[in-house]
Amino acid sequence: MMLKKISTLALVFSLFSVAAKAQNLKVNLGVNVGMSQIFHETRFETTPLYDLYQFTAISHRPNQYSWEKFQKDYDIRTSFVQPRFGISAHFTYKDWPLLASIEAMSSPSSYQKMAYGFVVGVGKEFLTFDEDYFFNFLGGYKFVKDLGFGATTIVNSIGNGEAREYASTFFNPEAPLGTNTGNLFTIRGGLGREIGESNMIRIGVEGYGELDLTPKTKRQSRMTNYGAQFFVRFKL
Repeated sequence: MMLKKISTLALVFSLFSVAAKAQNLKVNLGVNVGMSQIFHETRFETTPLYDLYQFTAISHRPNQYSWEKFQKDYDIRTSFVQPRFGISAHFTYKDWPLLASIEAMSSPSSYQKMAYGFVVGVGKEFLTFDEDYFFNFLGGYKFVKDLGFGATTIVNSIGNGEAREYASTFFNPEAPLGTNTGNLFTIRGGLGREIGESNMIRIGVEGYGELDLTPKTKRQSRMTNYGAQFFVRFKL
């Protein structure tokens, strides 16, 4: 299902790039593979995980089984690492210091779920003196709809591997962390090389950081994450 979605998005990106060329846009379509770490900083006492604790605590009566002991036994954590992969399309207009992109990547909460994002910001791309290598940077805004944010965020926060595997088979409350959309501030920087006879293929590495700006009154848990990825991009 995920591969089908990615294939559909790749077709959409390609069609969009054809139209973009007529408007003096420079378009790059890319495939990305990397890792990221999410820092969601969830107060688990406010989530359905606390109900699971209360259910477990019954079996320990008459002895007291504290919430703190539950967190320690199951190694409940507020950040974790996940592999990431997906596709993206990058746009620049003439030589203006503006960069934009749209992407369909696996979620920083779970590599089994997708996250869709739109990024726009101030940035620039520079070629080296021999014009084979380039580097770029961007600082700006990202809107994301993360289908992995929620139940899988909580499940993957269980550090105990055996418990996490069991929890993944039954723990699936609806929207336990609130909305799965977010407004982020993002900083990105990359280094790459153009290859091929016409320099139409680009390979490189990119690092990024994303700070969740969504008001905590709307959603307490954060989508803040940082990571790095390798990419292959094609000029269209």
